[in-house]
Amino acid sequence: MPFRPRLPLRLLLLPLLRRRSPCSSAPPRRPLSYSPAAAAAAAATESEEDAAVVARDAVLAPPCFGAAAGELTPRWEREGAVGEDRAELERNASIAARLRLCHELLWQRRWREMREVLAQTVSEQGSGSAPTLCGILWNGFRECDSSAVVWDALASSYARAQMIHDALYVLSKMSSLNMQISISTYDSLLYCLRKTDMALEIFEEMESCGVSPSDYSQSILIDGLCKQDKIGEALSFLQEAREAGKFKPLEMTFNIIMSALCRWGFIQTAKSFFCLMLKYGLNPNKYTYSTLIHGLCKVGSVVEAEDIFKIVTKEGMELDIITYNSLINGYRLLGLTREIPKTIKMMRRQGIEPDLVTYTILIASHCEGGDVEEGMKVRKDILDQGLQLNIVTYSVLLNALFKKGLFYEVDNLLGEICSIGLDMDVVAYSILIHGYCKLGEIGRALQVCDVMCHSQSVMPTSLNHLSILLGLCKKGLLAEARWYLENVASKYQPTDVALYNVVIDGYAKMGDIANAIQLYDQIVIAGICPTIVTCNSLLYGYCKIGDLHMAESYFRAIQLSDLLPTAVTYTTLMDALSEAGKVRDVLILFDEMVGNGIKPNAVTYSVVIKGLCKQLKFHDAMNFLDEMHREGVGADPIPYNTLIQGFCEAQKIQMAFHIHDSMLLHGLTPTPVTYNLLINALCLKGQVIGAERLLEDLTKRGIELRKFAFTTLIKAQCAKGMPCKAIVWFNKLVDAGYEVSIEDFSGAINRLCKNQFTNEALMLIPIMLSVGVYPDIQLYHVLGTALQKKDELFYLPILQALATKSGV
Repeated sequence: MPFRPRLPLRLLLLPLLRRRSPCSSAPPRRPLSYSPAAAAAAAATESEEDAAVVARDAVLAPPCFGAAAGELTPRWEREGAVGEDRAELERNASIAARLRLCHELLWQRRWREMREVLAQTVSEQGSGSAPTLCGILWNGFRECDSSAVVWDALASSYARAQMIHDALYVLSKMSSLNMQISISTYDSLLYCLRKTDMALEIFEEMESCGVSPSDYSQSILIDGLCKQDKIGEALSFLQEAREAGKFKPLEMTFNIIMSALCRWGFIQTAKSFFCLMLKYGLNPNKYTYSTLIHGLCKVGSVVEAEDIFKIVTKEGMELDIITYNSLINGYRLLGLTREIPKTIKMMRRQGIEPDLVTYTILIASHCEGGDVEEGMKVRKDILDQGLQLNIVTYSVLLNALFKKGLFYEVDNLLGEICSIGLDMDVVAYSILIHGYCKLGEIGRALQVCDVMCHSQSVMPTSLNHLSILLGLCKKGLLAEARWYLENVASKYQPTDVALYNVVIDGYAKMGDIANAIQLYDQIVIAGICPTIVTCNSLLYGYCKIGDLHMAESYFRAIQLSDLLPTAVTYTTLMDALSEAGKVRDVLILFDEMVGNGIKPNAVTYSVVIKGLCKQLKFHDAMNFLDEMHREGVGADPIPYNTLIQGFCEAQKIQMAFHIHDSMLLHGLTPTPVTYNLLINALCLKGQVIGAERLLEDLTKRGIELRKFAFTTLIKAQCAKGMPCKAIVWFNKLVDAGYEVSIEDFSGAINRLCKNQFTNEALMLIPIMLSVGVYPDIQLYHVLGTALQKKDELFYLPILQALATKSGV
């Protein structure tokens, strides 16, 4: 077919199907002994209806075995038995008896029983037995009128038993003997090979032999192409069949194509096939509607899916649990958690009880919304109903618990999984490894990996090793990371450059360029090709240690190599040049980057703006900000914060707020860093009242802030002689739920004591104790010294008693 190039045949037996020259010993075609209808009925179906169809054919003559009619000893027993092994002789005799029985059953029109005998024979003899059976069938039964039908049924039996090589062998023999192959046998073979490239070859061979495809042949081929993710080839095949007038429209065919299109997210194309289905006069079934609803929910068109659902149910069609689960999952994807219980109630009114998939989606919706406690409650409800969760449901819960940092619940859940004997899969293991690594529990992650290695079902993946290496490097355990990498490389994935990249990057960030280069040389010697990510890490390492000469030389070496520099490559070097005050070189590199067709990102613009701000070139910095918008670089607060910081450091507060307003005009939400910069700038400028008003307004509006904004204002109030306000804002800081440390209290108390506000400083002590923070020896010394200076010695015994109680 012209829609794809012919592929080389994977099996050597397939070319034999194209042979059409008969053997010299082949008997002439017997029109009464074999007909396509008889063969189709014998090999295609086990139903009585097919047997009735075949019964309308011409009456078969009684089977005759051997040279004369009625002779029951096959020729192979009389001619070739001398010298054969006795066991082999008995095996062949048993096969011959089975084949003799098949002929007799066929003569009696007992089609189903004949096929059962053949299926049992094929199953007992196993793969590779086709040459033996074909030899016995040819030598002992070639003069039987029903022989061709048995040959065809034998090929079909091998195909149904998934013994493809044997089926092809039988077909090649039939082809060489001029026996016609039935469409049902072709369909059986097509079905077995539908997930391989050979399916199309079989279909083309069938057409070239003059065998008309059945109603299901095209559906089988299209299903196979779709299952191989060759949706384009499936559509081309369908279009060519329609243009040639060979297309046989079936609900099954349309459902297969629509399902594949929905799986890939091509919902509009799937809807067009639904219209085409109606045009052909076909009636969509519940599978059709379920497919459409699933596809619409997958792309977020839940409203349209609901409309179809309501229309279908109103017409009286009963949809199954799969359709309801698709709709529930659509609500989950859009965050419409409240709609899920309503849909479950609707299911129950229809007499459909939620299954484990339903509950898993419900748990996932709660966990994704941050309500892991509710997800755990649903889990308890499921267990109370006597149902058992599967590893998918447990994986959802484990992932949510890790995000919340609930180690105790993770351990409990793991104990539950072990107690019911549930096998962990690679996803569950990966969640454990990634979760422990992200929370810095590298030892636990290594234990999980060790258990995974010793399990018989799964092995650690590259992503698992990557998580562990990232965790080790993040904690600065480079020696351990290096040991783990070399251990993994020697056992599992010695050519995975991504694992080496993690450790090289870890060395670079620590400024250990020598070890980074050593590991780089090691992978090159091992024949592993470094990527641009590898080179970017080394470039960062040179910049980290301040060796700009080597950094620039290495950058030029990257340009001369086969690797293409990325925005990260340029930005890394530009940032180092900017820190060194070489803004002119930064601008030259920026122009070179644009000239080479590499699009700068938000970080690149931030680096340029930072360099310009350091040289007080604010006008040029703002021009770059405008250029970033003109070039369509994605909205990002980093360049704005960089410019705000520049204006704040230059004490241009008004311009800093102007940039803040510009952020809002461009639809950007200022970050906590933005407000930290503005509040700090106001405090440094002495505008403490302005900073207080700003912070008050932000807290009232529920803007996300960091502790730094509060502590900055409190310190400024203490320094500016506003002790009462400082205490009020300290209470607000605690009430807001921030974790307050001894350093936060010390900073305020030191400033209050320095400005002789000793009584107010003492008022912070009860606040400290209320949050479980106790003064240290330095703080007692500061307070004691301040009280002595003000001659307020009556407080000293109280402080001394508190110090004794806290063990200081």
